[in-house]
Amino acid sequence: MKKYLLIAVALVLLLIAGIAAWQLRSVDHPALGQATRSFAVDCPFDKFRQIMIRKNATKAIVGDSGMRLLDERVIDVDLDTSKDDRPILNAIRGRSKTDLVAVKELTVGLDDPMLEADELILRQNADIDDTRMKVRTISRRPAGRLEEYETTLDAQADQSRTRINLTVAMKVRVAVPNYFRHLAESGVQEAADEAIDGQQNSIVEFIDLYSDERFILPDLKR
Repeated sequence: MKKYLLIAVALVLLLIAGIAAWQLRSVDHPALGQATRSFAVDCPFDKFRQIMIRKNATKAIVGDSGMRLLDERVIDVDLDTSKDDRPILNAIRGRSKTDLVAVKELTVGLDDPMLEADELILRQNADIDDTRMKVRTISRRPAGRLEEYETTLDAQADQSRTRINLTVAMKVRVAVPNYFRHLAESGVQEAADEAIDGQQNSIVEFIDLYSDERFILPDLKR
């Protein structure tokens, strides 16, 4: 009887050891991170639109999202002046009604060695009219362990201010023991939260930098 009891105990221990080994084995886990943010800046939408278009907002925002802007290339631009009977004069006065659709390709540098990649290619689509600005930026292909990356900016008039809604979403393939997958999820979520914090701070500081200027001149250093 004692012999069979020892065998049973040994089998249970082997089973526990097998379960522990399975839980601790390293796996590639696709961890997701998503964040949203809504806030307002003390700047009328007309001026906000001018600042975002005429100054190099892309570089500032990307730089505070944990990335470095390496290259910015315009793929397509379409201007529709049909709603504006004086497009040049209104543009000078900061009251443009011209609709703008633009597509850019951005190359950004990645500084996180955990991603196992140095660069990421993004495609940015902007749709802007006299009442709203929508910008969607999405990765064109995976970069190392960063499989997907997407941000959106939606801005519109909010009385004398501009209301801005931001989103950040990312998917990172993380090598982690099976039992600790929740830690990988927490880490990627923290990265998404930090990215959206950086974007909000960057936009607020960028608008504050130019909002008191009477005329918003184009940034010729772009």
